[in-house]
Amino acid sequence: MKVILLGASGIIGSEIAKALSSHEIIRAGRNGDVKVDYTDTQSVKAMFEQVGKFDALAAAVGHDSAFNLTKN
Repeated sequence: MKVILLGASGIIGSEIAKALSSHEIIRAGRNGDVKVDYTDTQSVKAMFEQVGKFDALAAAVGHDSAFNLTKN
């Protein structure tokens, strides 16, 4: 199975990578196989174009303003 893993270099992401080690893992983020800024739509589109077809996506991204769920 081909899996895109966002945040693979973090604590949780590295554990997910270990758990999925029998699969093809594409590490995506500031570091990794594919560089992507997940707060930028164009960067995310470019990542999907670069990776091509995949079976699953796991996101273990850290705190970011794009994921702020509180009202201002």
